[in-house]
Amino acid sequence: MFDGDFKTDSIQDLSEVIEPKFSNPEMQEARAFLRERYLRFMNGIIGSKANFYLYENSHVSGEFRGCDVDCLELFVHNLKTPLGVVPEVILRATDVISFTINDIKAQ
Repeated sequence: MFDGDFKTDSIQDLSEVIEPKFSNPEMQEARAFLRERYLRFMNGIIGSKANFYLYENSHVSGEFRGCDVDCLELFVHNLKTPLGVVPEVILRATDVISFTINDIKAQ
């Protein structure tokens, strides 16, 4: 059954298997820093005039009011469209190619 020829070189370091590389303290600190920076940026542009570039070559503009936790929905106040102004809207991020904000203030 067992002849004693058990090889240990094929076994990985157990700590690497249990704790993935992305969860080490340095990576967690870097991710926390980037997340905080992103949230500060998003908070800083609330209330700014934004131009949204949508599919089908559509351009609309309005006041950026925020986004949901996953950034899948963008909240916009007084959205100006070719058909008129919509007081409050939620744009799906999947419909937005990009958006620009021209008056970002450094803080």
